[in-house]
Amino acid sequence: MVFRLVASEVFGGVALLPVWWYTRGLSIMTEWFRKSVKDASEAFALGVWMKNLFVPMYGDNEWSGRVISFGVRFAMIFVRGGAVAAWSAVAFVGLSLYVLVLPAAILGLLYHSVGLILF
Repeated sequence: MVFRLVASEVFGGVALLPVWWYTRGLSIMTEWFRKSVKDASEAFALGVWMKNLFVPMYGDNEWSGRVISFGVRFAMIFVRGGAVAAWSAVAFVGLSLYVLVLPAAILGLLYHSVGLILF
C-alpha cells in the first residue's frame, strides 16, 4: 500500500514534470524576463533621460548650452539604451535555455540509457 502510494507520487511527478515545465514554469520565467528588462530600464533611468532630452542642463538657456545638453543626453540615451538591449539579449538567452533544457535533458537521458543497456 505504502509502496504503491510512493511509486505513484514519484512516477506521477516525473510524468507531470513536462506539463508543469511548459505551463506554470514557463509563465514564471516569462514574468521574470519581463520584470528583468523593466528593472534594467529603470536602473539605467532610460525614461528619465528620454523625458529630459530637450531640457537644457544646469538651466543654461543659451543656444550653445541647449546644443551641448542635447548632444550629451542623446549620447547617454544611446549608451544606456545599448546596456538595456544587451541585458535584454542576455535575459532572452536565459529564457531560451529554459525552453530547451528539458528536451535536451530527456534526450541525453535516453541516449545514455540506451548506451547502458547495449553495453
